[in-house]
Amino acid sequence: MNGAIKNLQERYSERTNTCTKKRLPCVPTKEEVMNLLAYVDDVRLGFFIFSSIFQGLRIGEFVKLKWADVDLIHGELKVVDGKNTRRYKSGYGKDRLIPINIMFLPIWKSWRLMNPEQEYVLPADDRFGVRAEVKSLIRQVQDKLTTALKKANLQEVDYLQVNGNARHKYHAHSFRHVCGTNLRRSGMKIEDVRDFLGHEDIDTTQIYTEMTREDLRESSYVAYAYPKSNLGANIPSVEISLDKESLMLQKEILDKQLELAKLKMTNLRGVEVYEYL
Repeated sequence: MNGAIKNLQERYSERTNTCTKKRLPCVPTKEEVMNLLAYVDDVRLGFFIFSSIFQGLRIGEFVKLKWADVDLIHGELKVVDGKNTRRYKSGYGKDRLIPINIMFLPIWKSWRLMNPEQEYVLPADDRFGVRAEVKSLIRQVQDKLTTALKKANLQEVDYLQVNGNARHKYHAHSFRHVCGTNLRRSGMKIEDVRDFLGHEDIDTTQIYTEMTREDLRESSYVAYAYPKSNLGANIPSVEISLDKESLMLQKEILDKQLELAKLKMTNLRGVEVYEYL
């Protein structure tokens, strides 16, 4: 084990102890998520990835989410006792409401129909009807995700932590970064992104502004891409509209996925998770 750590330290010597609040996260691409899903053999893990990408749920929030806090009529879910940096003072986390886009409601409703007797969104009762503790459930989801990442060749080491352990490029929180990046990219105000994700400090949310600077660069190229000979002429304004397909699931394909999951489907190859990154 010490030899393995030493090899990692030599390989990533310039990236040791580099994790800071200002460090930009690694965000999986559409192609990488598609590749990952091909190796997801537990539909519960697939639904976690879905809820993290489109609702921005932390893994702990997903594990603790109850159906009583999911409004499938009006399209809204409530995170109860979520992350709170001041928990040590109050003993309680922070609640927030997250809208469920009307495009995604059919997916949530299908998932509910598949688990009609469950109290929690994540079905996790054992054969004796006993639900494991939150920490144990989080570890189970993380382990399944790690297995899928390895099979998809996406288990790449990004840097070494202070304790010498490797921090990998992608992990459970990476899909939440997809959500934040897409929300900012689609034009949502930074304050609204903060509230959607439940950040305490807007400085944390600012990383998604940094992640989308390339979009601004491309937009500026389009805005000024007119011939110099036309300067002074009556030039029509360039309208940069958002792709309406952004953040959208291909509903028909995912519906089929959920139905196949009922039959204990073990191969999700070819499922389109989101339309645009």
